[in-house]
Formats: sequence, C-alpha cells, structure tokens
Amino acid sequence: MIFPPVIVSARICGKLLKLSRLQEDRADSVTWNPHKLMGTLLQCSTVHFKHEGILLSCNAMSAEYLFMPDKIYDPRYDTGDKVIQCGRHNDIFKLWLQWRGKGTSGFERHMDRLMELSEYMVRRLREQSDKFYLILEPEMVNVSFWYLPKQLRGVPHDKNKELKLGRVCAKLKGRMMQAGTLMVGYQPDERRPNFFRNIISSAAVTEKDVDFLLSEMDRLGHDIIIE
Repeated sequence: MIFPPVIVSARICGKLLKLSRLQEDRADSVTWNPHKLMGTLLQCSTVHFKHEGILLSCNAMSAEYLFMPDKIYDPRYDTGDKVIQCGRHNDIFKLWLQWRGKGTSGFERHMDRLMELSEYMVRRLREQSDKFYLILEPEMVNVSFWYLPKQLRGVPHDKNKELKLGRVCAKLKGRMMQAGTLMVGYQPDERRPNFFRNIISSAAVTEKDVDFLLSEMDRLGHDIIIE
C-alpha cells in the first residue's frame, strides 16, 4: 500500500517526520513532496518504507562498472543501487540543506507567510470583483481565478461566459510573455475551461508584488476582445 503525497500545511512542519513514522506503522510506505510550501526546487520528493532493504532488493543491478567491490573504502557506502534515481542524490541534498539553513521553526514561519500572502491575494481579488472572478475558496497556496476584460464585465455569468474567460487566459498569457513582466500559469479542469492558477512559493514575495500582479494583469488585458 502506498499513501498519496502528504501535503504540508502551515504549522505542521515539525510533525513531518513523526507523521511519516506514524503512516509507516499503518502502511508499507509513505511519500511526501516538499515543493510548494517548503519552496524546495524541482525535483525533490522523499519516500519511506517500513521494511529495511526493500529498495535494494527491487533496484539493485549490481553493475560492477559502477559499484566496484575492490574500492579502498567499504563498498556498502555506494548507495546508488538502493534508490530509484541512482546518482541523483542532489535531490534530497537540497532538502537537507534547507532544513539545516532554516530549521523547523524557520519552515513554520515560511509556510505561514505564504499562506498569509495567498489569503491577501484572495482579499484583493474580492475587492476587485468587477475585474476578477475567484473560482473557489483556496485551501492552500493555489489561488484559482479568471480575469474579466472590459468586454465581459457586467455580463451574466454562464457557461458561454466561462468559455470566453477561458480564451482570455491564453490571450492574456501571451501579452504577459511579450511584456516580460509576469508569468502566471493557466489550466482547465473537469468542470471549467482554462483559468489562472497562481501559486506563491517564494519567501521574497510581498503584498506589493501581489498588488502589482493584479494591476499588471488589468493593464495588459483590459482591452482584450473575444469574438
């Protein structure tokens, strides 16, 4: 049994390892990804197994040209045969360095700050509801919304309007790239056409950056016309 990735929320960073051990007691393995809220650069994930030696038994190729047994040190230190990614130990090394640099309390403050900025963005979107349509109440740092150019403001919200808003995303993203001032991703889901999905993951972001993002989207997209 493999658990889905554990999503880290604010104020539980110090409990991650305890949580991993708890889930290992209930399952064969557990994995989590420290990407968004912890800000670890791609790619980085951890996986923990209850049974010792299971990765070695699954992955070991015992390639003598890589893991020669006649080295001057104990060849048991060659751990490449134990892991899925072989030599890419830099992935977990990033997380180790982060934890050494920030500490558990530092990660807690970092995550709380990202959540605060996302909540601030939601408030600003609601204050400008004539220009932005908040799709749902976010639970994490993903803020999903549509931008409304002047053409679609005041128009009753229905499926036809949503289709047009989805097309606005592609046009506005193109203008962002041409201007070089913003980069906000968009995507559809099972119920909606394209919508913007903003994620704040950098500790350097401030409320001023959020305000600039919204004002710049309006500057670049207010005159978009959808036929």
